[in-house]
Amino acid sequence: MNSILMIVIAIVILLLVFVMFSLDDREEEADFLQEEERKKIEVESPADVASKLSSGESSFAEKIENQPMPLENTAAPAAVKKIRIEPQKIQESGTEEDLRFRILLDQRFPVCTALEEMKGVTAAVQIRFPEEIITSGDGLVKLIQRAEAVFDKDFSFPFTSFPSAQLDRILFFDKSDTRDDELFEALVVAFEVVSRFKKMLESDQALREAKARIAIGLSMGSIVKVKRGPVADPSWLGKAIYLAETYAEAAADFAINVDDQIHKAALPLFDFCEWKPVKMRSPLPPLPFYVLVGWNKPEEISAYAASKDLACRRAVAIAYRYLELDEIIQPLLEMLSDPEERVALEALETIKVIGNESALGHLKRIFPETQEANFRSAIIDAFSSIGKSEVVPVILGSTKESSWKVRLSAGRALFRLSGQESLRHLDHLLSDGDAAVKAGVNGIFYRATGKIQYLQALGELLQDLSGRARKVAVEELLQSDSDEVLKLLVDNFIDQDFDMQKMILRRLESSSSKILYQSFLTLFKISGERVRPHIVEAVRRAGLVS
Repeated sequence: MNSILMIVIAIVILLLVFVMFSLDDREEEADFLQEEERKKIEVESPADVASKLSSGESSFAEKIENQPMPLENTAAPAAVKKIRIEPQKIQESGTEEDLRFRILLDQRFPVCTALEEMKGVTAAVQIRFPEEIITSGDGLVKLIQRAEAVFDKDFSFPFTSFPSAQLDRILFFDKSDTRDDELFEALVVAFEVVSRFKKMLESDQALREAKARIAIGLSMGSIVKVKRGPVADPSWLGKAIYLAETYAEAAADFAINVDDQIHKAALPLFDFCEWKPVKMRSPLPPLPFYVLVGWNKPEEISAYAASKDLACRRAVAIAYRYLELDEIIQPLLEMLSDPEERVALEALETIKVIGNESALGHLKRIFPETQEANFRSAIIDAFSSIGKSEVVPVILGSTKESSWKVRLSAGRALFRLSGQESLRHLDHLLSDGDAAVKAGVNGIFYRATGKIQYLQALGELLQDLSGRARKVAVEELLQSDSDEVLKLLVDNFIDQDFDMQKMILRRLESSSSKILYQSFLTLFKISGERVRPHIVEAVRRAGLVS
């Protein structure tokens, strides 16, 4: 009995020994496999993999894609050794690579980040093709490209453009200080779009045979700009857009339809054909609309200069800048004495723009009687635009007037009329008590002499507590298109308020400096999220990226 028990115990011990050796063999095999995998990974580094992918080699990707899915392993996982991989160098924020990366990211539909309400005039330009052309698909892409070429060249006035439904293009003319009159400019551009499209049809046989057409609708009011990330294209909402599209849909080929508000405001300048209220889109009630026919006759336009409506008189004062009304200049001169300052200032601005010498005598007569500083400085600006040396003594005396605005206008006018000779008469204004005048005169001396001391003075004035001083300093610097000026503006950009930053960006778009793109990249790096979309818009408008 004891012998049998001892035999059983021996057999159990042998089995245990066999099991232990089997486990050791499996662990060694697992360690060997892990070591082989580690060697493979070490041989092919992440840089090698990235190089293969960037060079267009498809074998690596194909191996991964064609690799069969492993079966689920129910056994306890073996211990995995951690493999240390050197971290890649982090790219600096604000570099060219960073800007491109952000643009690529925003190809996705980005989330809304902010809203901005804007007032102005909306024009919906609708490009039309017959249904058989749209549904056929043959050559439609080229036809659309040919039709949209109507927007390739610059128009008389700037605008914001963005796509809408179908083949519509929305043109928005914002209400801003840099724009003469958003309604006038929108109507002029609408005329130009129709005229250009008709000329394209005359020379483009493909568009003509495809029976391409165009129609435009205009509406006035507020719209909302929906901002989406730092560089993504925004979305646009608002009743004005909806109505503009509605009027474009109802317009006949090559016609321009406007709403009642635009019709009333534009009556002094344009002729309209009135239509009774018509049901257009289902949610809207029947709407009246007016078809823009063309310009009024010159004598009809000038007759509105005596209108009781302030808006009509102001519209006429602006129209004289763009229409050939020199033979009937007297109504414009009479508006210089308009009781409403806004009308008189618009008339003065028009005289400055057109440079009509027949207005010089009238200006010389009213200048001594004028006491208001805004009007006196505006007359001096008109003197300098007309460009007659006989007014130099009058302007010279104005450099010592009490109003800073008059002294600044006088300094600029003297330099425009007399050039280098004016510097000896402006020397005392370099240390003027008003920082805005000091900025204007230092800018004049820098452009005339190129000396660094005047540039340094402008740099110091960019940090002045006075907002108008900083504005004048920026205006003077932007008149000198040099690398040194660009660097100075970049260094002081973040210290300016938001409106000043937008002004700098708009003016930099026309710069021909070789470091313009690098300057925009630097501004993108140092600026906050609020202004970055405006920097990207400036880069695109400057034609620095496609």
